[in-house]
Amino acid sequence: MGRTILADEYLQSYIFEILKSGKWTIGLIIGQLTSQKDYAVKLIRTPEPVEDECSEDEESASPSKKRKRNKPESLATVDEQWVAQHAKQVTRMLPGGIDVIGIFVVAPPKMTQPAQSKLRQVLFAIQKVQKKTFPLEGEQSVTDRILLQVCSETKKFTCRTVDVADPKSDMRPAEWKSQSSGETWIKLQSRVSVNIHINIPQKNQDQMFFKRIQGAILPYCQRIQDGIVMIDNKLRGGQELLVPSQYDGKKGKGKEKGAVMKEPMNVKFLTQLESSISTAPVIEDCSSRMIIKGCVSCRAFVNSRSTVDEATRAIKADFIRSLISRCELLSEDIDVIEEETSIKELYDTPIRVFGCLPSSTIEFCDYVFQDEKIEEVIQRIKELLDVLVTENDLDLTSEKVATEEDWSNAQGVQAQISASESTPSGQVREIPIGAILGAAVLILSVVLYFVTS
Repeated sequence: MGRTILADEYLQSYIFEILKSGKWTIGLIIGQLTSQKDYAVKLIRTPEPVEDECSEDEESASPSKKRKRNKPESLATVDEQWVAQHAKQVTRMLPGGIDVIGIFVVAPPKMTQPAQSKLRQVLFAIQKVQKKTFPLEGEQSVTDRILLQVCSETKKFTCRTVDVADPKSDMRPAEWKSQSSGETWIKLQSRVSVNIHINIPQKNQDQMFFKRIQGAILPYCQRIQDGIVMIDNKLRGGQELLVPSQYDGKKGKGKEKGAVMKEPMNVKFLTQLESSISTAPVIEDCSSRMIIKGCVSCRAFVNSRSTVDEATRAIKADFIRSLISRCELLSEDIDVIEEETSIKELYDTPIRVFGCLPSSTIEFCDYVFQDEKIEEVIQRIKELLDVLVTENDLDLTSEKVATEEDWSNAQGVQAQISASESTPSGQVREIPIGAILGAAVLILSVVLYFVTS
């Protein structure tokens, strides 16, 4: 028996709007995959292809920074890498537990029938990019991805799934089922203090800036992945239902259920001390040192039938995804504005802002640099998520840029830069120290502070 995908009813209206345009469309399906059922919460049209102005290593550049080119004449000539890069950008903007779970197309049968192989390639291309960017998220129990095809002539929905973990897998039939009541979602939230000290080996010095950071923070992310969490100050069994059974089934459809789900669950991360991990010491020449320090706002969403283990994976994935995304975005910004050999100042990472998906309690996020205007953020959300928002729709207070006072209070960091001149808060300075193996020491301090209510 094939998989069942429960889709919010308003998605059908979204499809009908696309059908009215008379144009063929390809896009992403956003939702949650579980061992029992799948949930589709948003469809996002992929922006029309553009000509990449960047190198392959800078493949995540925004569509707004690239030159437009003509839309392919058919699905068979779609650039799967462009759709995959859109999926990567969208994944950055999703909370834990919510992912790109497939693609959809709206087109006539004369276009979809010869494009089946291409559509399959798109699904595998998305998986490859996701695994490369967020490697720890590859350890998922559900590896099926969804292909929804809507005939623009008959308006018929055809749904199939492909196992992207198996290159030889065939397409299997699945059921796309609209539900008018919608799914009840449980929100988890956390604030995680980050204090990562990174030594960059000399052999990695020639790698791109992000590659060096990513390779260095993955061990820290693995510690988060291997750690445990407390939910509302309790350690709970992994196979327990996150919400008591009397609220997740037949008895919980009324006001009682809504009241229980209203308050978010607070999560605390517990990890093993790095000094207690039994590993043999390694001595190697290092060219740079980095410090990533601050506090990150995390949010995740799971369906009302989820277990504690599923909720734990979702909130951990959000933290890891957020940390990697910030470092990558900062690296892109540094690569654009200055060369690697230039003297670096202390840099603020982008801060996280949140908003709600239409007709849903599920939130999305974006990462905003200090010098960005709110109009640019709104335009990016519209372009990448196909969501119209105003400034009032966004939560701009969950994190803030570090101030001079924040920086001076950051324990231990001030001592490390005391030899240098006074530096503005939240920036990076490269300090040449000839006495240390003749190498330059790069102190990168990324400071993020969560604003409490």
